[in-house]
Amino acid sequence: MTVERAAKVFNGVYTIKSSKTGDHRTFKIHTQRKDEEFAPGQRVVSLFTGTDNSADEHYTGFAFIDDNGIHVWKSKRGQGQWEIYAQMLWDLCLDSAFSRWADRGFTIKGAGHCLRCNRLLTEPNSILTGIGPVCAEKGI
Repeated sequence: MTVERAAKVFNGVYTIKSSKTGDHRTFKIHTQRKDEEFAPGQRVVSLFTGTDNSADEHYTGFAFIDDNGIHVWKSKRGQGQWEIYAQMLWDLCLDSAFSRWADRGFTIKGAGHCLRCNRLLTEPNSILTGIGPVCAEKGI
């Protein structure tokens, strides 16, 4: 007897926040175009490492994702955080409040867009309020 997975991790931008430290990390899951030189048609997991959350070059790819899990690339294995990020993202996407990470104070939110300028929101407070930091300074 095979068991079907009840949920799927969709392409998108996700922010994971620690309620204990207030720190957060933003991840992007996307499918490579068929004409891409690197991994055409594969779904890639990346960590936001830059300053512009809407620019692909500001994300560092580290894994492939399929219906069985997140598979960290050989070049990133053994460096500690990549395996932890992969497991945390997978568990929180599928089980959210019932995962072992939720018990440790981590939450996950899908990114939103600023209600004023429509920029991508990845910072937890901005996602909550619907307004990015630049627009918040300007006032509405």
